[in-house]
Amino acid sequence: MVSATCLQQMRIYTEDLVGRGPVLGAGRMRGQGVIADLGLQGSRLDDDKLFRLFVDTFGIEGTRLCLVTGVTSDDSGAYVVQLVEGACTHQMEATEPMCAYTLGVFVGALQAVTGVVMQGTETACEAAGDSTCTFVIRPHRALI
Repeated sequence: MVSATCLQQMRIYTEDLVGRGPVLGAGRMRGQGVIADLGLQGSRLDDDKLFRLFVDTFGIEGTRLCLVTGVTSDDSGAYVVQLVEGACTHQMEATEPMCAYTLGVFVGALQAVTGVVMQGTETACEAAGDSTCTFVIRPHRALI
């Protein structure tokens, strides 16, 4: 298993060299792969089932990426995912949101579950002093 410190160093240096895109893309691939491995592509789970899936899959008993504290959706197909203790923010301080990999994981996972191409932004980050990392993930505007 890769330590949080090793993940952070890979993420930081990759972002310094080529930007956030490859890190976000790697996370997206991981999220899609996890859902595929579980046989849940296109399953369109409701918020409660998504929350349980994300807690079990990405938490202590799963990949240990983070502790998911909330998943909600709205009628537009947008989701808000909240988490704490993410691998990207472990013992880190930042002035702006910095969780490109973790954001990518949830964009990819939601894309796989819904069958809709998604895009996301991080609106709050523990490393920047917020109480949670918060991701807003919605259907890709150019593709709807």
